[in-house]
Amino acid sequence: MAQNSPDGKPIIFITGQTGMLGQQILKSLSTDYHIHSLRRDTSSPNNPSWNYRESLAELNIKAPDIVIHLAGAGIADKRWSDKYKQTIYDSRIYGTKWLVDEILLFDQRPKIFLCASAIGYYGNRPNEILNEKSKSGHNFVAQIAKQWEIATNGLKNTETRLINLRFGMILSKTGGALKDMLLPFKLGIGGHLGTGKQQYSWISIEDVTRAIEHLIKQTNSQGVYNLTSPQPISNTEFTQMLAKTLKRPAFMHMPAFLVRLLFGEVSDELLLASAHVLPQRLLEEGFEFKHRDIKQALQSILL
Repeated sequence: MAQNSPDGKPIIFITGQTGMLGQQILKSLSTDYHIHSLRRDTSSPNNPSWNYRESLAELNIKAPDIVIHLAGAGIADKRWSDKYKQTIYDSRIYGTKWLVDEILLFDQRPKIFLCASAIGYYGNRPNEILNEKSKSGHNFVAQIAKQWEIATNGLKNTETRLINLRFGMILSKTGGALKDMLLPFKLGIGGHLGTGKQQYSWISIEDVTRAIEHLIKQTNSQGVYNLTSPQPISNTEFTQMLAKTLKRPAFMHMPAFLVRLLFGEVSDELLLASAHVLPQRLLEEGFEFKHRDIKQALQSILL
């Protein structure tokens, strides 16, 4: 345990705490952990940094027990321009490298460093079943995720247990893709995108935080983990189940050309991309998902 923890709990430093997942982690883990939110220096947008050393001094500790690094510009927050794509890159790769380098300056380091990544790592891979051993894709999102993970390499072969979290589509009514879908579906104008055959690898936000806590407590857990449900589904299946859960029709269909017209590059990188990703390592470690199938998950989240 970190020295002089204010309330006797293990100390977590977290970045990206204002986002959907950060807020859920604060809510879910604060009972058992003292969570300290790192404050970002906004004076240099393309070179993110945080008050890591100031936080050590504030809490009078030599290192936190755990760092959870989530910060990064929202990948689907807006239509991509070259400038915004650079922001996405800088906020993830440079921000992560800065934090890793800062930690390495100190003799005492966190026991665990968990860093966000994404299943976008695999790229658009129709007709394949993917796990943590699968190779990376070659598109923009895949290369972002790959470089994001490489930026943590400084902590390999140190006393810090390094965990890279490849998140699937996180389902929550407070943010992310599901929140954006709710209004059109409630209005009865929801529907599938493109062919609807593209595979969506999803996970409920509750299972995300449960998986993170599992990985913290499993002392041998390290390396890359897919955080996805064991049961990926097609876009059409997702559409039908969301409409059924909300008791609304879903007859609309947005053809691929219109998706591309409205959303630009995000369309082929995310909305129309297919990735059937399995959480093989979590399953091998005996993690039990609370929400394995989409019906169960949507009912729990929305009803």
